[in-house]
Formats: sequence, structure tokens, C-alpha cells
Amino acid sequence: MGNLRSVRPSVLGAALLACAALALAGCSSADTAGAVRTPSSTPATPTAAAEPDPVVMDEDQSAPAVCGQLSALSTVTLNARVGLQQGDVTQAELEALLAAARFGYEHLSSTDTRLSNAIAYTQRYLEEHPAPASGPALDDSPEWDLAMRSLNTACQESGSSVVSTAQYGG
Repeated sequence: MGNLRSVRPSVLGAALLACAALALAGCSSADTAGAVRTPSSTPATPTAAAEPDPVVMDEDQSAPAVCGQLSALSTVTLNARVGLQQGDVTQAELEALLAAARFGYEHLSSTDTRLSNAIAYTQRYLEEHPAPASGPALDDSPEWDLAMRSLNTACQESGSSVVSTAQYGG
């Protein structure tokens, strides 16, 4: 991949969102390493092709997992906004990254009561402030800042942290 400073922020953001999506899925699955498939003695026809076994994944809704997701979402939004200021991210890229981050916030859930309450508060805010047809899907208002602080506090009270990795220093 090379030097992270030479990677376009949109590529880095997409990679971080992919990690967040994996974290949302739970990243755990049954061990399939021991499964052995033997070839059939008759050629398979298109209608008789074997369907792959579905992989069942449990979503990890623990505080550490959710706070890790929040770290990824926070990193994406921070770097997208600063990247726009630095001229490394276009307005369209910023809007795409913020829309993806919003999707992540809208789909958070946790088994931790403190986090569940903060998530519910954040999701209520998002419902009351729908994404515009054009423009950033997440605003930079004092109310949104309060929602983010409530999530950060809930993570800290649950023994986890939210950490944003700043591409542009800090």
C-alpha cells in the first residue's frame, strides 16, 4: 500500500468504512477450515449447481466492538472534513464519506445499556435531522457535537475509548 500520506483520503475513508462494515457484521463466523468438499463424479448442470453454505455471523454488540466502530466512523468524518479544507478531498467525496458514516451511525446497536441510551439519542437526532438531498449528510452543529460527546462518554463509562486517527496531524 505504501506510505499512508500518499493515499487519497477517499481511498483511506473507503477502507475504514469497509472495516466498520465488518465490525458491524461482528467479524465472527463458524470454523469452516475443517470442511472438505469432494468433487462430484458427474458434471454439474447449471440447475443442479450446489449452493454455497451460508456463513452465519453474529454481530458483536459489546461496548469494545461498538466503540471500535465509533472510532472508525469518527476517523472517517474527521479526515473527510479536514481533507476538504486541505484540498485533498472534493465536495462530492466529502458528501459520499459523510453519507457512509451517517449510515454507520444509523445502524449502531449495543447490548451495553449506557451505549444503547447514547445510540438511541444519536439516532433520534438523525431521524429529526434527515440528510439533505444534496450536501453533507452529517452537520457540524452543536447538537451533533453533543450526540458525539454522549457516545464518547458512554464508551468511557463502559471501559472503552473512541479514538480518531488524524491523517493531517493533531
